[in-house]
Order: sequence, then C-alpha cells, then structure tokens
Amino acid sequence: MLAATLPAWAQETAVRIHSARPFGYFVGDLIHARIDVSAPADAVLSRASLPNPGPLNGSLDLRDVKLSETLENGARLWRLDLTYQNFYVALDAREIEIPGFDLSISTATGAQTVAVPPWRIGVSPLREVAPQKREQASDYLRPDGSSAFVDEATSLNLAFGAGAAALLALALVARDRAWPPFQQRQARVFSALAREISTRRGAVDDHLAASIQSVHRALDRANGAILLSGDLPEFLRRRPEFKPLQVDFERFFETSKRLFFGGESSKDDYAEQLAQFVSRLARQERAG
Repeated sequence: MLAATLPAWAQETAVRIHSARPFGYFVGDLIHARIDVSAPADAVLSRASLPNPGPLNGSLDLRDVKLSETLENGARLWRLDLTYQNFYVALDAREIEIPGFDLSISTATGAQTVAVPPWRIGVSPLREVAPQKREQASDYLRPDGSSAFVDEATSLNLAFGAGAAALLALALVARDRAWPPFQQRQARVFSALAREISTRRGAVDDHLAASIQSVHRALDRANGAILLSGDLPEFLRRRPEFKPLQVDFERFFETSKRLFFGGESSKDDYAEQLAQFVSRLARQERAG
C-alpha cells in the first residue's frame, strides 16, 4: 500500500517544520530550525524567494539560511536550515511566534507558491519579576561558589627538579668546553682534532702528511713542549691516562719517522690507523 501511494505523494507539495526544541529559550539564544519542502521531481525552486537574513521584528533576527536539495522517493526535497536569534526579554514563561514566509516553485503545470506557516516557541525569563522580599540587599544575590583546591606542590617540585637538572647539564657542558669556572682544566686538544679529522675524512688519504703534522702539534700542546719519541716515557708518566696507548704512540712515531725521513710513500692503511689513533686519544682524554 505504501509503494502504491508514493507516486501520488510525490506529486503533492508538503512542508514540515522541525525545531531543535520547542521551549526553554532565553534572550540572546540561537534558535535552530529545519524546514523540509517536498514537491514533484520536476519542480524548480526560485532562490530569490528564500528569506533574507536580517531583522524580522523588534525581538527576532534571522541570522543564517542554508539550502540543500535532494531527490527522495521520486520527489524533489528542499531542506532549509534556519538560524534565528531571540532578543525578546521575557518577564514570564510564554510563547512567541516565528513568522512564516512563502516560497516560489515552478512545475510543468506552472508557477506555484508554497506557504511555510508561522510556528511558535516557548521563551523563559532570566529572573523572576517580583522576588521574595529580603531584609538585606545582599540577600538577593546568591553566595559565591566555593573554588576547587589546586595542589601546587607537585608542579613546584617538578619545576625545581627540572631547573636543577638544567643547571647540572649546563655545568657538565661548561666543564667539557672549559668555560668559567672550569677554564683551568686542560683543553681537550685531541677531541677537537678528532672532530677536525672526521669532517675531512675523505681528504685524509690525500693529505696524510699534513694530518700527521696536526697530530704532532696536538701532542706538543698536550705536553706543553715539543714531544719527540724519546720524550714519550716522561709524557706518559705525567699523563697516565694515555698510558694504555703506549703501543699506539710508538707506532705513530715510527710511521711519522719513516714517512718524513725514510723516504717511504704513504700507504692506504696509514690514514685509517691515524684516524683510529686520534679517536683513542680523544676517548682517553675525556676519561681523564
């Protein structure tokens, strides 16, 4: 039976009004309504007949109009989403009227006017008209609400802990970089040299002689004077942190002697050995 009535219903024009709620509006509230208008499938709505946003009367404004169009069950369906704003200052709970409007549509049979009827909503006052008599003027006011207790101890402890950790980290960095008051600590010449060699690692093979000279200069700065192979035992006695690298020192001096005074050409593995030696020097320097 429902399927049989659908074609006939599709040829009729119907208006349905859906309100978000029928009552409980205060001054300043927004009122949302949806109006569904169904018409034959070939109907065309004149958009010029849509209501225009603006004041409708002294206490009601139309704020927004949104239109969507679909086909449902062989009928044309227009959905109007309307937003009103209430400016009526109610002294008691009562109903006010939302004005209706007309829509113009065109069908195969000609032009037609569809009337959207007015509808009513309930508004409420913000306060009572005649409150109960009180002795003091302050009695008409509600007491202040109690504020929630916020425990700041945890946040303060976390803040102090984070500050202490930041200061400790700053002190460690200052010691590593020999910033005041740690400027009396010996400079980490081998760490700087290791960074320098790592940045130009690809060029070490081509400039092995220059790299070996850089290591000699770093050893001289660490010793406080020119360090020769014969001075190595005294240097390791004064700088015991480098004692585990005695074999590496001896190999370095032997390699340097053969390269500069023995007429031997550089080999491919010298560059890698040199980089490893400097890396071990930097590690022992940090450990000391």
